[in-house]
Amino acid sequence: MSLAISFIALAFSLAVFLHGRWRDNRDLFLKLHERLVDAEMQKGRRLLYEVAAQRRDIADLSEGDHLVIHHALAAFNVLGIYYQRRYVSRRDVLDLWALPLVRTLAAAQPFLEERDAHQGVPVLSQFRSLCGDASDYLHQQGISYRPPHERPEE
Repeated sequence: MSLAISFIALAFSLAVFLHGRWRDNRDLFLKLHERLVDAEMQKGRRLLYEVAAQRRDIADLSEGDHLVIHHALAAFNVLGIYYQRRYVSRRDVLDLWALPLVRTLAAAQPFLEERDAHQGVPVLSQFRSLCGDASDYLHQQGISYRPPHERPEE
């Protein structure tokens, strides 16, 4: 009898632990999501998209624009760290962020190349890795994406 009670207590403790872990991961993901949809983050991504679509030189951007772009990319890098360490649900990240990630990486290439040259090493590697998974995910879902700066001019 005492063995059965111990087993039930262990099972209950394990269930409580797993539910708490799931809830903590969910809450962390929601906080990250809120941060990523913040107006400043959207401004940085939108600026990247505009620069790429208009084929503007990133050297023409103001210091403030560079900062906003870097902030948006750094937020995606944090998402990549949490994704790789499985602090958040990988499926949730890809369901909600695969397309914006791939769009952002495509638009950010000149910016990333400049940062790599300045640092002497590739930067934002977690972001880049996450974008690889996001691209694979989009392909598996049958979603094709061609960045505006790679589309033929009309």
